[in-house]
Parts: sequence; structure tokens; C-alpha cells
Amino acid sequence: MISLFATATLFTTTSVVSGQVEQNTVLRGRAFLENELLTHGTVVLHHLIEGNQGELDSVPVRFDGTFDLTLTNPPDSEVRDIFFASIRHDGVLYFGPPLTEPEHLDSIYEIQTYDTVFAPPQGANLPIEIRNVFFEFDGDRWRVTDLLEVHNEGSRTLVSGNQGFVWRYPLISGATDFELGQAEMSPEAVIFEAGELRVRTPVPPGQRLFVVSYMVDEPFVSIPTPGLTRVMELLVREPAPAMKVEGLDSLARIELEPGTTYRRYSGDNLAIESINLSEVQVPFKLPVAWMAVILGIVLGGFGLFIVNRDPLISTGPKSTIGLVDRQSILHEIALLDETFTDRKDRSEAGDDQYLLKRAKLIQRMIGTD
Repeated sequence: MISLFATATLFTTTSVVSGQVEQNTVLRGRAFLENELLTHGTVVLHHLIEGNQGELDSVPVRFDGTFDLTLTNPPDSEVRDIFFASIRHDGVLYFGPPLTEPEHLDSIYEIQTYDTVFAPPQGANLPIEIRNVFFEFDGDRWRVTDLLEVHNEGSRTLVSGNQGFVWRYPLISGATDFELGQAEMSPEAVIFEAGELRVRTPVPPGQRLFVVSYMVDEPFVSIPTPGLTRVMELLVREPAPAMKVEGLDSLARIELEPGTTYRRYSGDNLAIESINLSEVQVPFKLPVAWMAVILGIVLGGFGLFIVNRDPLISTGPKSTIGLVDRQSILHEIALLDETFTDRKDRSEAGDDQYLLKRAKLIQRMIGTD
């Protein structure tokens, strides 16, 4: 289960300011409204242990945006004993980062909030920052895991009206068995309707990740990619049908876990309508075992010919030769993405290392979901 605390890392932009606390079970924090201090509201303390989440305490925010909360015990990542805090503003719930180690209480805890704005009834036009699509061939059809990280480039949280959507995006034609990969979201918040992923959950400024999975019966399909996709990676688990991928570059195969390889296709700053997977006719190749048999027969026959032939003329009969594999992994992904986005000295080798590490984290998340 992808936990509620993991979404906190995607739902807010956080920073850490050094400070000193009097005891290691007191959480001292501040709430912000954009770049200003938030002067009203109630902060709720959440406790997550071994996948079970509950509310422990709540306190009002002071006039200077500060608050204090007392934990029942120090956090401990080894036993999955984790704490985090939330606050509601303009009807939207915002989360701070997860507290996973005792030393996290030695810093000021910050929660970022924003004012809201309604998205257009048919959804906002949001660019895709990073999209990872995993294809796994399941006998006669594909199981697809689609991770779409959208970017709200504005300064307010986008919310939907009564009948509208915050954002929508077409999926592969004929998709069935749709599943939402984030258990903390209600089924009404992200739905699959009329061939589209439709999002009603608020989208704050910055990046927001949506994880969905579905089945596709056809082996060769088109993946819709409307609008701008800054980075896209298609990973096809082997064995899989031979195919040609139009719109992405074919890169070297990667091994995300021992014994499991993926064909890798990648592209940057895509502004095309779709990525097309088409069949490739593979030329007939004689199996290696049969080639060995034939070679053995040929060499054997030639040896007999050399041994048995007369030095001057052969008068004997001629022979005939026969043929015959949320909670902290999402947090790691968010931190990795933030580091990558803020980095100024970009290089091709660094980009490849980032994409490979991100793909491995995603594969681990899918395997434990």
C-alpha cells in the first residue's frame, strides 16, 4: 500500500531550518501560505506504524505561524514508526514531510499551503514533467503501469468545480481493469472514464505524481502523448513480442532486479500526439542447436571422404548428408526529482544515472504495492 505519508512528499515543497529543541519528542514547526506565514488553522499530528495510520493530536497555529506537538515516542524507520503533520487551508489538506528518524526533531518542521483557484471545467493544461510506462506481457495481453508526474506551474492550488476536473489525460485505447496505485486517494478523486484518466483531487503548485495500472489486449498499440512531455521512459519487460517504437529512442537494456531485464526507450521534450508500437517481422533463424548438428554432419562427412578416398580416383559409392517483481520509496523519488530539477550543471551521463536510479525505485515500489 502506498501510504498517506508518502503523498506528503509530493503534496508539499518542504525545507529544513536548523534549530534546537528541548526534548526529542517535541515537534516544533511553522506553517506557510505561499511565501508568508499562515496565521490561522489547525495542525493535526498523524502516526503511521507498520502501515496503520491514525490521528494523535491537534493544535491551533499561533499568530506567528508556529506550532508545537508532542509525539508519543521518537520516530524510528527501522520499525516503520513514522510521524507527520497536516493542516487544512481553503478546503485543501496539506501535509508536511515524514519524520522517520529522531534527529528530524532537531529541525523546524514546515508545512506549505497555498490559496486555491478553480481549474477550467474540462481540466487545466498541465505539462507532464516525467512519465514512466512499464509494459509486462501477460500471456496474450499487456499489463501496463503508468506513472505520470504533472507540473502545476502556477502559484495556487488547482481545484475542480462541481462537475469538472482538475486535469484529464487520455490512456491507451481499449484499456480495461483500471486500478489506482495510490491507496490514500479515494476512487472518486481519480477515475477512468471515456478512455481518459480524470483527476478531481487538488493539484498544488509544483509536481504531483499519479500512478495507475490497466490491461491492454492488443500487443501493438499507440500511447497517447498530447501536450508537452518533458521526459518519457518506456520500459518493456522481457520476454515480449518483437516491436518497433516510433517516437522514442531505443537505449541499452537495463536490469532493474536480478534476472529481470527491460527494453528501454526514452525521449525528451516530446510534443507529438502518440508513441506507436508496431510489429517487427523477425527473419527466420535456424536454432543454434540445429546449426551445431548440421555442422557436425558436414564435418563428419568430409572427414570420412578424406579418410576413404583413393589418392588417385574414388570409385566407391557417394554418401548422402541429411539435415534436420508508500511508503518511503515515493519520498526517495520526490527527493531525487527535486535534486534533478534544481541541478544547474546538467550532463548526459548525469541524466542517464538519474533516470536509471528513478526507474529502479519505481520498480521497487510496484513490486511492494
